[in-house]
Amino acid sequence: MAKVTINSYGFIILDSTIDGKRHRLTTGKKAEKRLLQWYEKHIEDEFLKLYEQKFGVTNRESTTFKEYGEYILEISSNNRNSFSQKEIMQQFRKLCEIFGDLYLTDIKASHILKWQNTCGFAPKTVQNYRGTLNLILKMALYDEIITKNPLTVVKPPKKVYKETFVFSQEDMKLLISNSTGQFRNMLMFNFFAGLRGSELIALRWDDIDFDANTIRIDTRIRQGIEDVTKSKRVRIIDMLPQAKAALKKQMLITGLKGNYVFLSQHGKVYTTPNVLSDRLKDLCVECGIKAGTMHTVRKSCNTLLKQYGLPQDWILDQLGHVEDGVNREYYTGKIKPDMSKIGRVLAELKFG
Repeated sequence: MAKVTINSYGFIILDSTIDGKRHRLTTGKKAEKRLLQWYEKHIEDEFLKLYEQKFGVTNRESTTFKEYGEYILEISSNNRNSFSQKEIMQQFRKLCEIFGDLYLTDIKASHILKWQNTCGFAPKTVQNYRGTLNLILKMALYDEIITKNPLTVVKPPKKVYKETFVFSQEDMKLLISNSTGQFRNMLMFNFFAGLRGSELIALRWDDIDFDANTIRIDTRIRQGIEDVTKSKRVRIIDMLPQAKAALKKQMLITGLKGNYVFLSQHGKVYTTPNVLSDRLKDLCVECGIKAGTMHTVRKSCNTLLKQYGLPQDWILDQLGHVEDGVNREYYTGKIKPDMSKIGRVLAELKFG
């Protein structure tokens, strides 16, 4: 709650919170009874004026996209972790190449449509950038700088649907049989666990319950930063026999080297799964199959579980997905049913 105070020098201070962060801003004016009473009545507006002056947001009518965007992304940064903040700032700087010097009131729907059509980004990437753009324009609308959010009338580009690439069961066998040591254990484990790469490198021995055959997934590592999982939920997954066997073998390698299950060749915690994906690509080339990443391993696990008719809700829980839409669209490769079963049914039918 905003309040008026007086500092030790006798100046009037406006004290309030924005996005969970407290700010004490000086008015530069000496405390007088009448002035204090005035500020008590107008504290919200006066605090925002001081805040905007301090952080570079001045005349609302002549505020550029860059000025206002920096302000909004700064005051809302507490809502994001450091990795997400870095990501959104990279998108913002790219958007500033097009919209940066434009006044917010001058940004039209046609500008946004032209950017979408000429930026050269994939549809999914454009949608990510639209999220950052919308955050800024939506706040400008709420702040009454603009009367309409031009993004709302511009349809996002249509997604190009492609068949999801996964490793076949023959590919899985080939990759596992041609790998050794920890990497072999890692592949064997994740073909039957389906963890995200960031979750895989964050896995600890105390997350694993060999007696209950369960694994606790509550952490991921991105660019060396530990964070909650992508879904921001803790999930307890079932440990399939193949995954358990791989972990038992891995325990002989890293079980006495600390708490993390998988370690780099230098005995350190991985900061990113990218190095594992690079190694997997090289292995694919050696095996003469289409190259995939650790994300492909996750998709392959999902497809394998569906192939063998395991319950959909159980699969979603294993993978950490809330709904099957994303799972079906991005994580499921081609399912090959057992045609012999259909053949037996047809053989029993009588035609005459």
